Amino acid sequence: MNLNIVKYKYVYLGISLSLVIIAIFFLILWGVKLGIDFTGGTTFIYKNENVNLINVDSFLSKNYPGSSIVTIGVNTYQVQTPPLNQKTLKILQTNLSKKFKLNSPEKTSTIGPTIGTQLTKDAIYSVIVVILGIIIYIAWSFRSVPKPANSIVFGGSAVIAMLHDVIVVFGAFAILGHFFDAPVDSLFVTAVLTVIGFSVHDTIVVFDRIRENLVKKKYPTLKETINKSLVQTFNRSLNTSFTVLLVLSALFLLGGITIRWFAIALLIGIFSGTYSSIFVASQLLVVFADFKEKKKS
Repeated sequence: MNLNIVKYKYVYLGISLSLVIIAIFFLILWGVKLGIDFTGGTTFIYKNENVNLINVDSFLSKNYPGSSIVTIGVNTYQVQTPPLNQKTLKILQTNLSKKFKLNSPEKTSTIGPTIGTQLTKDAIYSVIVVILGIIIYIAWSFRSVPKPANSIVFGGSAVIAMLHDVIVVFGAFAILGHFFDAPVDSLFVTAVLTVIGFSVHDTIVVFDRIRENLVKKKYPTLKETINKSLVQTFNRSLNTSFTVLLVLSALFLLGGITIRWFAIALLIGIFSGTYSSIFVASQLLVVFADFKEKKKS
């Protein structure tokens, strides 16, 4: 396959930059809708027949702002509320029973605001630790990359591509949270960490092929070496990602509402990660190669 993938590097990078700017814009404009894991609150699980979700949801929104009801299974419903005192929670249950004939909840779980704050800090720390660990790993793995390549540029390009994917996922959930109440919860954090791992894995596969070709000195320039390496790994990257996306699509369609947003976060992140490995991280290496050539000339 004789493709000149790197020819349109600035087009690819322009698309990625546009996506990042749009994502940041919506993050600033709307933010993300934090789930009960981070804000604290109470969850009730009800099993009832013939529940009018629209009426119940309208009642909750009007009398208990921030509360909602969703279907999580056959005749099974989940009511979520923000942090409320025990007296208010009992009144809420009584109202649901009298007005909408809801039975006693099958399960009740409460997360306090303090626990939610701690979970938020832990989530932020975990993402930071993972990013730092990846930077160290890439710098060490590519420390002996042959000239004219540079291990620092390899590591920096991989991290930029990874941050691109994380920002795109967060931006997408700012939009989904605003229009569809998609929550950012502990499952979302798990999805983001998975996306980071997949993105870096895919990038390292491409980078490793570039290093192999540099060692063999099969091509005259760094730019040509990068392009040939991308062509050689292109089908592998697409096929791997396609199979993962198929599984995630099945998870989204059949997994139920409790993991639906988790699956969507992974779908967005894996798609973005595949794009960034080929059209962001590798193209940044080409930009660096062009810069070195111009500097020499």
